[in-house]
Order: sequence, then structure tokens, then C-alpha cells
Amino acid sequence: MKIVTNVILVATCGLLLGAVPPPGNPAIALVSKVILDVTSKEVGKDWQPTKRGETLSSGERVKTGERSIAIIKFKDNSMLRVREKSEVVVHGLHEKNIFSKSTDLERGVIGFNIKKQQKGEEFRFSSPTSVASIRGTTGQFGAEDTVDKLIVLEGLVRLMNKVSAHALDIEAGFTGISFRDGKIERRQSTPEEKLAAELAARLGDKENRLDLELNDGKGNKKQLEIKFK
Repeated sequence: MKIVTNVILVATCGLLLGAVPPPGNPAIALVSKVILDVTSKEVGKDWQPTKRGETLSSGERVKTGERSIAIIKFKDNSMLRVREKSEVVVHGLHEKNIFSKSTDLERGVIGFNIKKQQKGEEFRFSSPTSVASIRGTTGQFGAEDTVDKLIVLEGLVRLMNKVSAHALDIEAGFTGISFRDGKIERRQSTPEEKLAAELAARLGDKENRLDLELNDGKGNKKQLEIKFK
């Protein structure tokens, strides 16, 4: 009986030690603003309502409902504005002094304002169709059923189609389009695309105002001021 008791005690201790959860992943970002229906999901857990100030660890998902917005701020001050009916997964990896970041866009649209990356660092967006490599720029990235669209307002982005492995550099004022069949193209952004990207990338700024200069297609320039909540 003594031997059996010892075995049971050892087994019980082993179960208790095995039940201790591993240390949590370090925070790589936080949710700096929440409008209406925003939820998040840690790996292996259920969806939970998200509040302003909550931190995000690598692999965590964020989802927005109809007419809802989430603003995510990374540790390097890069900003993502997750538009309505969108879902993203954030990733981050620290290696010595290098902080590499990426965001998987499952569906929807995100506006971005990415700070200039340090040597060896990179910020990447990916979808089922495309990968966009960013070193520091502003714009909008969207994933639809048949096509991805990248609109660049500032800087330069390398857009690659995963199906064909073809890639193009998309600079400020241009739009990159990546199709599910492997095609990829680049063209000048329309005034409507620029406006949409401005709203997506700046939404939530303290000023809550955009001053834009648009071309009406006949060579006439028009100043447009937009105020929003």
C-alpha cells in the first residue's frame, strides 16, 4: 500500500504541474479605439468583446461588425484602422533589437499608417491572394472575394501575388490590384480611391477632418474639406 500511495502522489503532482498554463505571449500592440461592435480572440479561446486599451499578443484576431471600427497601435507606433465587417490576425516577433510585424487580412479593409522601419525590420500585410511588404507608408489594403486592392498615399509598397509569384512596386498615387487567378496590375489611383484611402488611413485622428485636393477629370482642381466623427 505504501508503494501504491507514493505512485499516486507522484502522479497527482505530475498532473498539477502539467496543468500550469505556459506564460502568455508578450503584447505587441493595443486597441487604441473601439467604435460599436469589435471583438477579439486569443489563440485557443472564444471571441470576446474588445475595449479600448486592451493589449494584443501575436496570433490574436480582431473582428469588426457593421458600421464598426477598431484602431490598432503597434509598439513602434504603426497604426492600423480596421474598417467595418473586417477580420485581421496580428503577428509580431522580437529578435534582439529587431521587431518584425505582419497582419493577415482574412476579409474586409484596413487603413494603415506604418512608421519607417528600422534596418532588418519589415511590416507585411497578407491575404489568401497577396503579400504587401511595407517599410513605412500610408494607404489602404482590402481583400474581396476575387481581388485584392492596395492604394498607396505615401511611400512605396511591394505587392506580390501568391498564385503567380509576380510582384510590382506600388508608389504614392497608384493602386495595385491582385487577382485570385494570378494576375497583378498597377495603375494610377482614381480620385474616389484616394478619398477612400484617406478616410481609411486617417479615420480616428484627433483632428477628425480631412483637407483634400481632387481633380474632377477635366483638369480642374477642387478643395474638399470633410469632417467626421
